[in-house]
Amino acid sequence: MSNTAKFSPSTAAAIVIGTGVFTSLGFQLVDIKSGFVILVLWVLGGIIAISGALCYAELGARLPRSGGEYNFLSQIYHPMAGFISGCVSATVGFAAPTALAAITFGVYLSSVFPQLSPLWLATGLVVVMTLVHATSHRNSGNI
Repeated sequence: MSNTAKFSPSTAAAIVIGTGVFTSLGFQLVDIKSGFVILVLWVLGGIIAISGALCYAELGARLPRSGGEYNFLSQIYHPMAGFISGCVSATVGFAAPTALAAITFGVYLSSVFPQLSPLWLATGLVVVMTLVHATSHRNSGNI
């Protein structure tokens, strides 16, 4: 048996959909009262997401090097465009969703245990997950 963790596209989809449902749906329900309108908005969002994924797949097939957006933008436009994209992704593109998911975790858990601070729960989650991910790929995949 291999020591590598298995990560499937369905796992990735479950993470994205789960985070979106638990965070943004509540905000949408406050202002939009029609279930049909919300469903249509989610379907449109899904179509846009699939279109973006297909664009990335085509770019990855045409420009087969590691580096993602950095590679694509560097080759298509200019190396500076790739560098700026990499900096933005590293500081905002990865940190903001992590913070949002952690804060959501903290708020939800503190509603069950009101004596716990949502901020400290979120911070603790980020620290614990960082330590887990720093150990091995197997631990990261299993968690």
